[in-house]
Amino acid sequence: MTEESYVLAPAPPVKTFRNVAVVDGLGAVLLGLGLAFGKSYLIIAGVAVMLVGAGVIVATMAVGRRVTTRVVLDREHIMITSGGRSASAAWSEIDDVSAAGQTIYLNRRDRQAALKIDSPRGAGDPVLQRLSGALVARLDQSRGYRDL
Repeated sequence: MTEESYVLAPAPPVKTFRNVAVVDGLGAVLLGLGLAFGKSYLIIAGVAVMLVGAGVIVATMAVGRRVTTRVVLDREHIMITSGGRSASAAWSEIDDVSAAGQTIYLNRRDRQAALKIDSPRGAGDPVLQRLSGALVARLDQSRGYRDL
């Protein structure tokens, strides 16, 4: 088997983008009215509202990146990267696997910390389901199991 990569990412924040577009539109109207009528308080309010919208977009993108999990499976190891942290283990180190809702735990031997794979889209995420099947296949292969 070759290297496989899975990305468990949150759903696109469409509602947030829509709401920010409305807020920024309001800010643009305030800015335009302020410029048209020479009212500095409307200009300041319009710019402030638009900056709040931009801040919400930046925060949304940062949170989305932080909760995204990337899992790479190769012949000998599994590597999990999430929230700026990475962890890896050889298949032979994994003692058992358990799942709870949208989270898969890979429990390791010798009292090492378990590896955790979390899907921001929930247990019904098709990528999580494909990953679960790939984990079963990789663990079976590492233990020498085969279909009869």
